[in-house]
Amino acid sequence: MEVEKMELTLSPDIYEKLEAMAREADLSITKLGSVLISAFIEHNGKVFTGKWAEGPGIRLLPDWPRFSSGVVKIKREEMKI
Repeated sequence: MEVEKMELTLSPDIYEKLEAMAREADLSITKLGSVLISAFIEHNGKVFTGKWAEGPGIRLLPDWPRFSSGVVKIKREEMKI
């Protein structure tokens, strides 16, 4: 069930890499992005932040779940959404 849509801004390099991954998996880039973000949250991924001495701004460290064996199942009709 889709709850809400959001817009993400990616650099051209990151977009190309994500697009290639999606193509390889036969998924739409939107579906792959959604699955990656969902898997991060569902498997207890964490984001740590702190002051950035060189500033202005913050430091951000995404900590992906370790040892997760979660498998995401995607129905054929959901692949190009």
